[in-house]
Amino acid sequence: MRITRTPLRISFCGGGTDVPQFYERHGGAVVSMAIDKYVYISFNRKFDNKIRLSYSRTENVEKASDLKHDIARMCLEGITGVEVTSVSDIPGAGSGLGSSSSFTVGLINAIWHMPSTSSLAEMAYLIESSCGHACGKQDHVAAAYGGLHFFKFLKNGHVEVEPICAPDNFTDQLMLFWTGKTRKATPLLKKQSVNISKDGLAEYAALDMRDLAYKLRSDLVSGDIFTLGECLHQNWELKKKLADGISNKWIDELYEKARSLGASGGKLCGAGGGGFLLLCAEPCYHERIEKAIGLRRVPIKMSEKGSEIIHDGET
Repeated sequence: MRITRTPLRISFCGGGTDVPQFYERHGGAVVSMAIDKYVYISFNRKFDNKIRLSYSRTENVEKASDLKHDIARMCLEGITGVEVTSVSDIPGAGSGLGSSSSFTVGLINAIWHMPSTSSLAEMAYLIESSCGHACGKQDHVAAAYGGLHFFKFLKNGHVEVEPICAPDNFTDQLMLFWTGKTRKATPLLKKQSVNISKDGLAEYAALDMRDLAYKLRSDLVSGDIFTLGECLHQNWELKKKLADGISNKWIDELYEKARSLGASGGKLCGAGGGGFLLLCAEPCYHERIEKAIGLRRVPIKMSEKGSEIIHDGET
């Protein structure tokens, strides 16, 4: 049995500029951090030649092409006699933490034990996008590399990866809350991708988000962690211009309440519309913010490592 552990992620600035509709024209940039919440994939040989796949549901099929799970169907093509199980620390669909990409990265790593991190990320992106998922590249590289990084998406599709060595207390100002609401990311991401591919408000907003990623990278490298909140706030205001449905009245009211109580910034993680709300505030304000907004808080730290094999017995 082989077991992989792959981190989820939160992105701070630049999300949305990692889609080809944008980076092929302008180049994109994202500052992103892997967190200590994981997707675990186990891959084990099965006595018969059938395939058993267990995630939020269980599928028992004769061959991979019979699987309803599109990503697993593509990854397992040509493979027989295996049992694959997926479990996650965080609810999968609609969390905004890149769970689908972490699943894909972890499954590929479990099947092929990829020796190259960049190849692992690229293969995961190609598989997910070929399944018709609207996705950029940031989730796959974040899951594959782990840590805190500045990712630069070049016009030719290549990704430059720059680790950021932030101070140890960097994550002390972060608060992550579960809104209790999920959404399908694909429709939102498709709207965003279409909007930023055309000259107009969304494209200009995306350009500013890309530039904010450069600014935050520079600040963090110099040791200034206290501009994070304001960068998050500016990024969130820009992100809401990419497409309708990224936020709503309830989220806006929660966010403004947190800001009035000491939060310097924040955002909905992922495509928006629900999932997790990330806030940035000095620790002295955390208790009153948590009490006032009344959502379940999930403690997080940075995950230094990306997708890794944590057990490798006979497969």
